[in-house]
Order: sequence, then C-alpha cells, then structure tokens
Amino acid sequence: MVMGNDFAEQQEVNFQPLMIDFKGRCVVIIGGGKVAAKRARVLLQGGALITVISPALDTELEKMRKQEKVNWKKKLFEPDDLEGAFMVVVATDDPSVNMSVLQSSSQVPLVNAAGEASGGNVHFPAFLKRGKLTLTVSTHGASPILTSRIKEELENRFEPDFEMYVDFLYECRQLIKNTPLSKQEKRQFLHELLDESFRTEEKQQQIILWLKRLAEGGERYE
Repeated sequence: MVMGNDFAEQQEVNFQPLMIDFKGRCVVIIGGGKVAAKRARVLLQGGALITVISPALDTELEKMRKQEKVNWKKKLFEPDDLEGAFMVVVATDDPSVNMSVLQSSSQVPLVNAAGEASGGNVHFPAFLKRGKLTLTVSTHGASPILTSRIKEELENRFEPDFEMYVDFLYECRQLIKNTPLSKQEKRQFLHELLDESFRTEEKQQQIILWLKRLAEGGERYE
C-alpha cells in the first residue's frame, strides 16, 4: 500500500471507490476549521472514534466536543499524535503543517489530505444516503460544481421515502432465501420487485406476508 508522503510525490493518483467500515476505528483530524468539521461530521456517521488536534476549534467542532462526540487535544501537531490511527485527515490552512503530517503518516493505513488530492490515498466524495442505499459522486476534483449538480439530481430522483422501499427489498431478499422457489424463480422475482408498482406500502405488506407464508409451505404468488 502506498502511504501519505509517497502520495505527495505523485502528480496523479488512480483512486477506486470502496466502502469502509469505520465503526470503532481511531481517526485523527489535524485542524479545527470548517473542513475538519465537515470530515468529522461524515466520519461520525460511520461510528469512528475521532480525535481532533488543533490549537482552536470552529463553532461546529466545539459543539461536537461539548456533546462528547469528538476528543480534542488543544495543541500543535506532533508525529506521536498519529500513533494507533487507522486514518488521518489533514485539514489545516498551514502548508508546512500539512506537509509535516503527510511526512509522518507512513504507518497510517488511510490518509486524506483535504486541500490536495494527490497528498493522500483517500478521497471524500459527495454522497447521498437513503437507508441502505448509498450513492457517491466524484469528479476527482475536476469540477466540484458538476459534482454538486449531479448530487442534486440524485436527491430529486431518490427522495427521502425511497429508504423504505430499499428496506422492503432487503427484507424480501432475506425472506426469499427460505422459500421453496428455485434459484431462477428467486432471481426473477427479485427483478420483478423493481417495478414501480411495488413502491406502495400496501403492496409491500402483501408481498412480505406472502413470502412468510410461502416459507411456511403456503401457495405461490400469482
């Protein structure tokens, strides 16, 4: 794996999309401004254990600290601050400090350099969550405006109540495993559930009930 200071020497990095479980993982954020707060907000959703290293905190981070959502070390960065970190976020407005963090991060698996894409091995793309559905958008820094526009289009396409439909599909998939349907029939039925007619709550309840009965030896769905 290529680490922090190695990335700083590259002009272009070929990033690939991944989903990472941050629950219980230690993340160190260097910087206490708006960008640091934005990163903390996302990482907290994933259950990360966050420590912020900064002489001062902006309003949002201070609120997180008071709510005991993040741990704050009121100090300047030192290499020992990265000990045991699963990820480090470099988010100060001081280039010399940022470079110092990158040079000290060779043992940290994940490195995000907020102000310089090539300075780390992790990007934070724009994303939209609807329950179990996660959609991400990134232009790798080519056009943040285009990224925002596409995200807005996705928000209009997948409204908040879409989460319930995704949950329905998940429950159906779990239930169908216990039915006597053949492998081909199961696959065909899961495809049929993508039809618009299954977006209503009444229809979903009917299908869930039928699948439970089918698993107990009931009749097939027509």
